[in-house]
Amino acid sequence: ARLAKAWLDSTRDSRLAGNRAGRQRGAAVLSESLVARTAPRLRREVLGLLAEAAPGTPVDDDTAMDILAWRRPRRRVDDAARAILAQASFLGVTARDAITGYGRLLIAEPADDPLGIHAPDTEPLIAALDDLLPPPVDELVVQSDLTVIVPGQPSTLLAAELSVVADKESVTVHRVTEASLRRAMDAGYTAEDLRAVFAKRARGDLPQTLTYLIDDVARRHGGLRAGRAEAYLRSQDETLLAQVLADPRLTAARLRRLAPTVLISPLPLEDLLEALRARGHSPVAEDSSGAVVIARAVDPRAPVVVRPERTTDPTPRVDGAPLAALVETVRAAPIPATIGGAGAQAAAETLRDAVPDRALVWVEYVDGRGDQVRRLLRPVSLGSGFLRAEDKRTDMLHTIALSTIRSVTPVSVRSGGTES
Repeated sequence: ARLAKAWLDSTRDSRLAGNRAGRQRGAAVLSESLVARTAPRLRREVLGLLAEAAPGTPVDDDTAMDILAWRRPRRRVDDAARAILAQASFLGVTARDAITGYGRLLIAEPADDPLGIHAPDTEPLIAALDDLLPPPVDELVVQSDLTVIVPGQPSTLLAAELSVVADKESVTVHRVTEASLRRAMDAGYTAEDLRAVFAKRARGDLPQTLTYLIDDVARRHGGLRAGRAEAYLRSQDETLLAQVLADPRLTAARLRRLAPTVLISPLPLEDLLEALRARGHSPVAEDSSGAVVIARAVDPRAPVVVRPERTTDPTPRVDGAPLAALVETVRAAPIPATIGGAGAQAAAETLRDAVPDRALVWVEYVDGRGDQVRRLLRPVSLGSGFLRAEDKRTDMLHTIALSTIRSVTPVSVRSGGTES
């Protein structure tokens, strides 16, 4: 009831996540982009449409959309209404395209509680749900094969206890295993606690197999202990270790005795060595084999020469014969009719003259990505600021804005009929 009421009156529409203004990625759940002030009113309108039918009468989504379109012809809300019907079905407010009895109570305005302060035990919606749901049970049946059967819906406390001490096999069947009992003991249960839990909840006496399993797991539980340690101290002089352990100035090292000749600390080795040396001790570090590790700085045999980085001019250059050939090519090229300024009219005339015969022209223009493109085209039409032309090489039809054309050059035809 609390969840359904929060959904019904919420101004946040999860349908808008990733759908506003063509957004591809979803918006944050608590962002303002998911706020729709009309969402509560639309939810009540859609659910009220279903409530107009007789109890138990289904109204499919398409019929509901047609009714909404008839009632509000100037504003279609099909997407939002379908999302509301899907969310209501997910919450259980509707079932099989019909609104439930407690769904009708959800959208009904309370006559005797205008402020919405009904007590849970007197609220009509909660009372209706309480009549439909079976009462929770607080007992179970433990069988000799270590299966636990719950005869009904377990209470909140029983379900929490079963999740710790047993493994769930089905809705009403659980099984006690070594792993489940070990998990319970890791959570702080003792053998006496486990026996008390089962004795309190079980009908009749507990089977011996369960008590034997609890005692066996408890006997082996905690036989090994694991912990963390960053560094250790060892010495054959137990008196020296006792003196270090009792030194109040080394309290920050949090030393702990593992054996008469071994102490451990959670501090890193370098920090522990520094703390001991600051208190007048002379410890040395050792490796995993017990050999002493000597930290010695090795001086370089020769001074390091710093060489300057090579700097090269990244500007491309063309020299010699390639440069002369490039100059000759530029000089020999025909002067194109440039769009813009005084040459715009001449270029447009060139394209207009080429349209009737579909004469080939070289058109140089800037495409949508900003790249300069040069194509051999047959003009098809020219108007409204656009040129439609067919590419001679690919037979594709291109539409080019006149404002993006850089130059237009007619193709010269040699005597042999070869286009150049």
